[in-house]
Amino acid sequence: MNSKKITEMNRSNAKNIRTFLEKELPPILDKCGMTFKLGNATFDSDSIKFNGFRLSINGALSQQEKALQRELDSRKMYDFLVELDQTKIAKLDGMKVSLVGFKPRARKNPFIIQDLDTSKEYVIAEKTAESIFSVGGES
Repeated sequence: MNSKKITEMNRSNAKNIRTFLEKELPPILDKCGMTFKLGNATFDSDSIKFNGFRLSINGALSQQEKALQRELDSRKMYDFLVELDQTKIAKLDGMKVSLVGFKPRARKNPFIIQDLDTSKEYVIAEKTAESIFSVGGES
């Protein structure tokens, strides 16, 4: 961000502020062993608000990783749920994928997988996750 004072909040200035924070905060927080993540931003004519500003200890699991752990633990406790193997590497549409996260509020596609060759993430339906990551199932 340049040294020019901001006198009005607009889309361009909001983007510049996000860029500034993402550049300047990591070295400061790293001294304390912390990282941060900014959520979506909303702004009006003279202010900006970042929803979901989160500080975490370095190496902490993301919220989606924590949610996956809770989901996998629940599936182990209840016999009527298909148990999933997070360590399994599966093939899907020609990709080698692993199970990396869960979005509890996403009804249609709550599971997050990652293409191991490109590191790109995708969301999949529960039935797809159960068919390719079930414990003892084919990969």
